[in-house]
Amino acid sequence: MYMYTNGHSRIVSTGIYLPEQCIRSREVMELAQSQRRFGLHPDWLEKVTGVRERRACAEGILPSDMAVAAARQAMDNAGLAAGKLDAIVYAGVVRDHMLEPGTAHVVQHKLDADNAVVFDVNNACLGFMSAIHLMDALIATGQVRYGLIVTGEQGYQYALKACHRLQQINDRQEFSRLAAGLTLGDAGAAVIMGPKIDAETGFMGFIAHSEGKYSELCFCGDALRETPLYTDMAGITREAARMVGLIFHDLMDQRLRWQPRQVSKLITHQAGKSNFRILSDITKIPVEGIPETVTTLGNIITASVPVILHRLLMADQVNTGDRLLLSGSGGGISAAQAALVWDK
Repeated sequence: MYMYTNGHSRIVSTGIYLPEQCIRSREVMELAQSQRRFGLHPDWLEKVTGVRERRACAEGILPSDMAVAAARQAMDNAGLAAGKLDAIVYAGVVRDHMLEPGTAHVVQHKLDADNAVVFDVNNACLGFMSAIHLMDALIATGQVRYGLIVTGEQGYQYALKACHRLQQINDRQEFSRLAAGLTLGDAGAAVIMGPKIDAETGFMGFIAHSEGKYSELCFCGDALRETPLYTDMAGITREAARMVGLIFHDLMDQRLRWQPRQVSKLITHQAGKSNFRILSDITKIPVEGIPETVTTLGNIITASVPVILHRLLMADQVNTGDRLLLSGSGGGISAAQAALVWDK
């Protein structure tokens, strides 16, 4: 029923890029004219989603620029030269060009990583998780020794698109469908992966599942025409939680035989704080074991998992032997998880 594979790789290093500019949710609601058009107080978005602020890129910064900045930090942390990279995967939703070239090619050129084979992977908010799964497979076959996965999400531009649409309407139902887009923010992230050091550490297993019948619950763009993000928030939260629960119990109970109390951190994609209690109820992992960034960064799309992991590592909050569970879901709907035993 689910795609499952044993893990063959480890995370060598991480890096992130966060823009300096902070935009408060109150400012976003005021831009959307929420009080006048919908009778909603400017603090409504923060109260409902938990998103207080998000980052926004300066004009002229491209997704590839964000990805390259994060990649250089990861390469410095690993002491790895660009020429040692065998593959680069760009996993972001937002790209430099809508069609061609793939953003991974731009990243390769900016890094001077001429030896790397490069391509883009796009799977909505789940893109980074899908790319990790794929890179592990490339490492397992021996084709890749060091692989770089990057993203450069610029979600705030879609928050602005939602605001522009909301300035033209008074329909509360359409507001509800656009509200999720108001939480989006900007961030870049990078992970370098390499072969396991031993069988007891690194990635232990990957699991993924997709149900395309729910593809209408979240969509953005129509062919070549860019649009705001439209989301059935209740529907996608319900179905994504169900799918996450299904694969979690298969991975933990049937595959790894891990107990929830053995998981040090559940590192998950974050769209709002209300999901934390839902995840805790499903997994039996305490809310305190689910690190959060959504309050200050908003929904940073594919960057959520690698940004959280990087921050934990930089704060020395992950120790050798810690069991980490990386988890995500994305419009479509797809869900994926990866079990990781850390080794410094």
